[in-house]
Amino acid sequence: MKRLVIIALLSFSVPALFADEEVDFYTAQFNNAGTVFEQLSVVKTVVNQDIADADNFYATALSELLFEYPNVRSIQERQAADDMAILLVQQLGKDGYAEAAQNVWKVARTFSNSLVKSESLIALGRMNAVEFLPHVRQALVDSTTCGPLNRTSGERIAYGAITALANYKDPSGYIPVFFAANGWYQSWVKKAANEALPVLAEDPAEQLTAVIKNAAYTYDQKLLALKTINQSDTSDENKAKAAAAGLTIGWSGASASPDVRYTRAQLRKMAIRMTAAYGAGEEEASILNYLNWSYRYPFDDEEQLTAVSALSKLASDEAVRYLGAYTTEINGKKARNSLTVQDERRIRALIAGLGGTHNQTAKPYLQILLAANWTNQIQKIAQEALNNL
Repeated sequence: MKRLVIIALLSFSVPALFADEEVDFYTAQFNNAGTVFEQLSVVKTVVNQDIADADNFYATALSELLFEYPNVRSIQERQAADDMAILLVQQLGKDGYAEAAQNVWKVARTFSNSLVKSESLIALGRMNAVEFLPHVRQALVDSTTCGPLNRTSGERIAYGAITALANYKDPSGYIPVFFAANGWYQSWVKKAANEALPVLAEDPAEQLTAVIKNAAYTYDQKLLALKTINQSDTSDENKAKAAAAGLTIGWSGASASPDVRYTRAQLRKMAIRMTAAYGAGEEEASILNYLNWSYRYPFDDEEQLTAVSALSKLASDEAVRYLGAYTTEINGKKARNSLTVQDERRIRALIAGLGGTHNQTAKPYLQILLAANWTNQIQKIAQEALNNL
């Protein structure tokens, strides 16, 4: 019986001993190799044989490669070093050997080959080496922001960073991946980014609203974030909050640049349409103030009429008072015979807006129009609006 137990124990321990001996053997072979080519050959053999518990070998080999890399001169040796680095970081990443994360990040910084950088970033994500998450995130930001100085290189690095961030599954990676999905990259990189987004945040409203509020982002980026929130499945409450942020930012500051002024106006109009659709929430007082600005100082007629529509949808007593004030002003111009073509277009929109509130507070403003010397057509639509209340 004792003999059977001893045999059974040996059956478990012998493979482990053989694996250790193999690793020791190849470690010695690597250390005795005289060239980068010979070292690469040893690494390939270990990888191909899929030797168990070889992570320490890979980590040691990577450390040695980093030490020797500055002395590698010829193009052929550089290529061999690049190939070796890729194999080593891939194996360490596959096994999640986080003890080697520091050196893997050094590879990403030291090696100029974009494939090596890409695979190193991917390995860090597979290791879940969270201390390097900010570096991986910044690598993607830099690639997306700087543009295609070298398209192939930039796309490889971006792909590696996107894949790594998806493996981290940390929500802080959402925004860099979001802008990569909408960046200058070709479809294969954007596809990877779009696939990573739901992994990083099921509901991205909070992250995207933070973009709208953050002065570090451009108005184009803020507009993109607001449109994405509007098209998302997030709650109406979150959409209303994002719209409030967009309208606030859209009226903050000033610029002499026609392009910036145009984009800010587009941001405001998007926010106003969203306010009409989802309400103003707890920020109605400030929203009403901004809507008043959009009526009185619009970028174009569209912004002004969109503001009227939003006030009508909000339909609160205060919103009606704004609409009534605009109506009274135009009515006064009618009495003075100083109407413009735009005024006639505005009065039609205001009448429809007052009627659309279904708020009895609007009644006096419509009755004043009926008593004034307006055309039969205007009086007709005013009466219809009054009946709708």
